[in-house]
Amino acid sequence: FDGVFRDCLVMINGYAVRRNESGYAPFRVDITDFANYGGANVLALRVDATLGEGWFYEGAGIYRHVWLTKTDPLHVPQWGVFVRSVPRAGGADLLIRTDLANEGDAARSCQLRSIVYDADGRSVAEAAQGASLAAWAETAVEQRAHIAGARLWSVDAPYLYSLRTEVWAEGALLDAVSTPFGVRTIRFDAQQGFFLNEQPLKLLGTCNHQDHAGVGSALPDALQAFRIRKLKQMGSNAYRAAHNPPTPELLDACDRLGMLVIDETRPMTSSREGMDQ
Repeated sequence: FDGVFRDCLVMINGYAVRRNESGYAPFRVDITDFANYGGANVLALRVDATLGEGWFYEGAGIYRHVWLTKTDPLHVPQWGVFVRSVPRAGGADLLIRTDLANEGDAARSCQLRSIVYDADGRSVAEAAQGASLAAWAETAVEQRAHIAGARLWSVDAPYLYSLRTEVWAEGALLDAVSTPFGVRTIRFDAQQGFFLNEQPLKLLGTCNHQDHAGVGSALPDALQAFRIRKLKQMGSNAYRAAHNPPTPELLDACDRLGMLVIDETRPMTSSREGMDQ
């Protein structure tokens, strides 16, 4: 669930399987033990927006995408791929970290392949490494790769690469994940401000709530990109998500269209719930 507002109880086939308190933080529910395989399944949510997270209008209900994900017992968990790019003279070094999970009763071995494609779909870097997991175990695999002549991402030229992560075992492809990313450097200087790719850049930003006239908070994906294009036309290069984590489709649009993001969490707290979000 990318977003359900707010205090949410998830029930599958009559079983209460998960409770989630935040209307903005995405969450997942493993329904393996509760699904009726080969038959009908009923998913029901009870949401309560009596208490708000913010001080602005927040409508109750499911207002972001809901996904049904089916995996092999050996797979890449949700949010299990992270790639960091370090620009070098004439290219960029990549550090790729991939989480693997074996949710089965037997030990498994696999090969992890990481292939980087440029914006034209050409393979520009690759890494492969074997991994072994005990039953019901998780592990993290780190790989390194290099992009020769890498193009930098900027607000004026938002060039994106794509990392395809593949998990292979016994000649079969078990899982595949695609992760878009850009190559760039960012830093803040106390006297000179913000630098993107070692060039000073003034953040010309706006504060944006997620709702839009006529549709409320449940925005179609195309409208997310429309809003970013309009802000770019106004001369904006920075988007402040006021005052909560935005939907993934908004962040994807910012990556594609060249918009920096100042992302916010909602509760400013070190409580367990706040840290989980």
